[in-house]
Amino acid sequence: MKNFLKLAASLVLMGGFLWAAFRDVNGTLLEEALQTANPLWLLISAIIIIASGLPRAWRWRILLLPVDPNISIRSAFWAVMVAYAGNVVFPRAGEVARALALERDHPTGISAILATVIVERLLDILTLLIIFGIVLFFAREQIGEAFPGLEQVALLALPIILFAFVFLGLLSARGERGLSFFHRLLARLSPRLADGATHILRSFLQGMRAIHTVEGYAGILVSTLILNSLYLFAMYLPFYSFDLSHDYNLGLFEAMVVMTFATIGFVLPAPGGIGAYHFFCAQTLIHFYHVPQETALAFATSVHAVAIFGFILFGGPPLIKLLWYKKAKK
Repeated sequence: MKNFLKLAASLVLMGGFLWAAFRDVNGTLLEEALQTANPLWLLISAIIIIASGLPRAWRWRILLLPVDPNISIRSAFWAVMVAYAGNVVFPRAGEVARALALERDHPTGISAILATVIVERLLDILTLLIIFGIVLFFAREQIGEAFPGLEQVALLALPIILFAFVFLGLLSARGERGLSFFHRLLARLSPRLADGATHILRSFLQGMRAIHTVEGYAGILVSTLILNSLYLFAMYLPFYSFDLSHDYNLGLFEAMVVMTFATIGFVLPAPGGIGAYHFFCAQTLIHFYHVPQETALAFATSVHAVAIFGFILFGGPPLIKLLWYKKAKK
C-alpha cells in the first residue's frame, strides 16, 4: 500500500506538471517546431548525457574506497546506468537499485553502499544550490516572475544542506566518540530512536571517510566540475538544434540557467522527471529569453526524450538483469 501510494502521488505530480506545461499550447505549432529540429545536436547531447555517468562513477568510487577498494569505475558506471533507468520507472527507486546492482558484484554490505549513494546525492543537491545562487544573483527578477516562491525554498534548503554536511563532518572528525555523545544525547528522548539514528549515522560516516584525504577532496572536486560541465554542454548543444543560439542569442550562461531549472524538474519525485522537467525547462526559456511557448516545449520535449532514451538503452538491460537476479535469489 505504501509503495502504491508513492507511485500514485508521483503520477499525480507528473500529470499536474504536464497539464501546466501543455495546457495552452498550439498542437500544430508544436508539431512544426519538433519537425524543424536538427537531430544531430540532440544525438550528441544524448551521448554527452551518457558519458556524464563516467565522472559520476569516478566520484562515487572515491566515496566507496573505504567500503571496498576493489570496486572499479566500470562497475560503478553500470550501476549508475541502472539508477538512471530505475528512476524513469519509479522516482528515487534508482538509487536503491544502484546500490543493489553494485552489492550484487561486490557483497560488502548494502547499508554501507547505500550510505555512499546518499552522500553522493547530497553533493549533487549542494552543487545545484550553489549554481542556483549564481543564477539568482544575475536573474532574481525573472526567477520571481517565472517561479514565484522558488527563491525562498532554495534559500531555506541551502542552510539545511550546509548544516547536514557540517554536522556529518564534525561527527566524522570525532569518530566513535562523537557517535557516543550523539547517542547519549538522543537517548534522553528515546533509547530506540537513539539506536536507530546512531546506526544510520555510522553508515553515513563510513560513506564520508574518503573525503578526509587530500586525494579524496581533489577527486570529488574535479569529478564534480567535469560532471556539471558535461551537463552544461548537453543543454547548450541542443540550442543549435532549434536555432536558439542564432534567433535568441543564447549561449553557455543561458544554458546554465536553463540547466539549473530543468534539473529541479528531475529532482522532483515524478517518474523520469516527466512533466516537471518540461514545465521548468520551457518556463525558463519563455520567461527569461522570450522563446515562443511551442518552441520552448519542443526543445524541452526533445532534450528530455533523447536523455530518457539513452538511460533506457544503457541502463534498461542491466536493470532487467538485476530484477531477474533478485527474483531468482528470492
